Amino acid sequence: MTNSSGAITGTSNFSKRAFAATPVLSWPCPPETVRLESNQIHVWSTVLSDFDSELPRFQAMLSSAERMKAERFQFSKDRKYYVIHRGILRVILGRYLEQRPSEIDFCYGRFGKPEIKGNVVRGSLNFNDSHSGDLALYAVTRACPIGVDVERLRPVPDFEEIASRFFSPREAETLMALPSERQMEAFFACWTRKEAFLKATGEGIGEGLAKVEVTLTPGEEAEILRIAGESQAQTEWQLRSFSPAPGYLAAVAFRNHNLALSRGRVHALLD
Repeated sequence: MTNSSGAITGTSNFSKRAFAATPVLSWPCPPETVRLESNQIHVWSTVLSDFDSELPRFQAMLSSAERMKAERFQFSKDRKYYVIHRGILRVILGRYLEQRPSEIDFCYGRFGKPEIKGNVVRGSLNFNDSHSGDLALYAVTRACPIGVDVERLRPVPDFEEIASRFFSPREAETLMALPSERQMEAFFACWTRKEAFLKATGEGIGEGLAKVEVTLTPGEEAEILRIAGESQAQTEWQLRSFSPAPGYLAAVAFRNHNLALSRGRVHALLD
């Protein structure tokens, strides 16, 4: 099932395929300098546990509100990952804004999407981030609002119930018609694409997932097929789907054509 934040929960034995607990990134290292052109999207990836030793450094970057939020996590691992995840976000944005990470101020939309307060330094900077388990992604562009989502591929025992609630009839029918060994991949393809779109628009996840219809068949190009109330969905919105690490699936959604997407690892940004 889904929890209150929209994340998918559920565990069981998965005999068809096993995935490592710690993701192994195969993305290239970033260039020596970070330059974001107006027609580019940069997607950064990282394994959060790689930065356990940097926890005090990231803790010092956070605002008082972020520190308070970190303290509200019940488990120490979740608290640690929040601090690292948030600290890395500040470092990434600081590189583009040429600003100290600790000096970045955030504001939040109606459904909690973060934005940079007073975002006028060197032009508007749009960003979004997501994490699943130990893997985090950060997407940045100057062109338009953007959304990103990543999920670790895993068994979801009640995926049929979730699909019937949050997927369109066509999506659910397509999913259930696939061979059983492809259904989990298709399920998460659909989920990440929908959630990336809703994060780009700043809308709530939950019931909003039914608003957008996407392709989901493995091997099929990622595409938005329909958005309730928007007749120009196919011409205005773009999706990119990819695997940032074995056993993970991600999607990026953006409302702009002719954008080049490049990917890199966070490590060199933190040196």
